[in-house]
Amino acid sequence: MVSIFRSTTAAAFMLAAGVVSANAEIKIGVLYPIAGTGAVYGTPAMYGHNMAVDEVNAAGGIMGQKVVSFARDTKLKPAAAAAAAKELITKEGVDVLVGGLSSAVGLAISEVARQEGVVYIATIPKTIQMTTKKLHKHVFRTSSHTDFEGDAIAQIVKKLGKKSVCDIQLDYAYGHDLAAGIEKGLAKHAPNVKKVIDLRSKLGATDYNAQITQILGSGCDVVTSGLWGSHFVNFAQQAKPFGLFDRVTYISGGEIASHEIAGKMGKDYPDNVISNSYELWYDHTFPGHKKFQADLAKRSGKKETAMWPVLAYIGVKFIEAAGNKAGTMDADKFAAALEGMTIKTPVGDRTIDPKTHQANTGQFWGPMVKKSGVDYRVMSPVTWYPATLD
Repeated sequence: MVSIFRSTTAAAFMLAAGVVSANAEIKIGVLYPIAGTGAVYGTPAMYGHNMAVDEVNAAGGIMGQKVVSFARDTKLKPAAAAAAAKELITKEGVDVLVGGLSSAVGLAISEVARQEGVVYIATIPKTIQMTTKKLHKHVFRTSSHTDFEGDAIAQIVKKLGKKSVCDIQLDYAYGHDLAAGIEKGLAKHAPNVKKVIDLRSKLGATDYNAQITQILGSGCDVVTSGLWGSHFVNFAQQAKPFGLFDRVTYISGGEIASHEIAGKMGKDYPDNVISNSYELWYDHTFPGHKKFQADLAKRSGKKETAMWPVLAYIGVKFIEAAGNKAGTMDADKFAAALEGMTIKTPVGDRTIDPKTHQANTGQFWGPMVKKSGVDYRVMSPVTWYPATLD
């Protein structure tokens, strides 16, 4: 096991021996949406990224070299993300790329990494394609993926004893792949559950009235979904007046159990929602989380911290561990070091499968409930679903 708290003894030896230069830098190209509407995701992610970089540098850097970040705004658009990734590689000379948010953006960055021969660590994108049919030797994912997420949703449908499902997803890679993951999960865990209707909404959609009407008329008793961020907020605001959440249980991926969504919606968060999150500021299931959350709260100035930072934080910690293990940032040797690597994180150990380049990243799942004295929903009970399809 390679710990994220690895000693810098080897790095110091390499520096003394002249293997690396005291003035050299490790350059990380960082790709998150950091302006406009995407900043609600990218700004918290950058808190986690920068916190990890500061920790790495305080511990001696990577191979005794200071880590420097070059951040670019993906604008939540694949073309913009690809152009930014190319510029970071060709003009800034970054050693590794990290980040991404939507699956379409992640796939665009991955393609640039493939063409340029630079390692890309996808910290948030979840489309299964990235580590299956579009896998290449320089792409790695430290977030979960759509088959894990779909399997968890199917397990919950089974536990609740539901009989019929309506599925609503966004019409792009993540939505298509999550729908497929749910279908595979239902076939395995709840084969008698009937799929009543499949609905797809355009990425960026704001009007869901047509889909709400179709769901209400379908007679299904559960809605499965992956509407995330503002998509879920808009859907919920439009569906509540029709009583949709009184008639069905809404089981969703897309991390709408995160405090970013629950805190923003406050008392407007609907009933009968079961969802997921990579991290919850109020849950200290795993060793090290309490300190991580306290440090993040101090850095961000918020007691109730966001979920996205831990994903960006973990990406940097993998870079640290792989760089120190490889003793070089050469893309092929760095990639080889990542394969099979295990690190400790604030939300449990993470291991990257050497064949698929996918980390075994599970998630917290549970109902979002009201609690006395709290003006937003929290997950209770909190259940950890490990990343397994067995």
